[in-house]
Amino acid sequence: MATHPPRRYSPARFVLAAAFVLLLAGCTIVTPDSQSPSGTAQPGALVGTWVIDKTFDSPEQPYVSFVQDNTWSASDGCNRVQGTWELGADGTLTTTSGPQTMMACDGAQLPLAVTRGTRVEVDGDTLVIHSSFDSTETTLVRSQDSTVGPQGLPIGYWVESNTPTAPFLSIQADGSYSGNDGCNVLTGAWEQTDDEAILFTAGATTLRACEGVDQWLSQAAQGRVQARVMTLQSADGTVLGQLTSR
Repeated sequence: MATHPPRRYSPARFVLAAAFVLLLAGCTIVTPDSQSPSGTAQPGALVGTWVIDKTFDSPEQPYVSFVQDNTWSASDGCNRVQGTWELGADGTLTTTSGPQTMMACDGAQLPLAVTRGTRVEVDGDTLVIHSSFDSTETTLVRSQDSTVGPQGLPIGYWVESNTPTAPFLSIQADGSYSGNDGCNVLTGAWEQTDDEAILFTAGATTLRACEGVDQWLSQAAQGRVQARVMTLQSADGTVLGQLTSR
């Protein structure tokens, strides 16, 4: 009877086999999913204004607007927020956001859908924003209404600069505003005229004396918005200063 020498296993082969067993025991093997992002989400397809396909009893129609310069804005119907966006080739969405007003609203939380969004799918005039934070999906349609979107109404935060004590206005969709001129708290009401001027009616204001502070904002009676900059004027038309949308 012939005898055979014992079979030897090379150390390298043994290590590979052990690693393969551990992989099967401790990990899930991921296979391609037909529902995974197809890579067809292009930045150009995302640009535009998107809404939920229903109307809301809110001061304005909730919307999300993606602009070609990689900025975005959105409204829940009462409050607006703005930020920046980037879209990966696989549909991965990355955003930043700024401050927003905090008025209670019977609208739709579209600003939150964007800030928590991690992936998007665009199919013609339908946009789906996916969130891996809470496993939600927000389905929107492209708006054909020229009155819906960031144009027209100056809702949101407007500041002179990024310093903590800079003058600012927080303009609400219900026709009220609040702010600070660098010294005193300002409140009041606003309305937009047919020629798109913004008229401010002062309300309650604190009367502190602050040395070295130019309180020009408290004298503002009207403003005009162009390219996210609001130019403010006194009642006699004198230009007082400018605020930038944040």
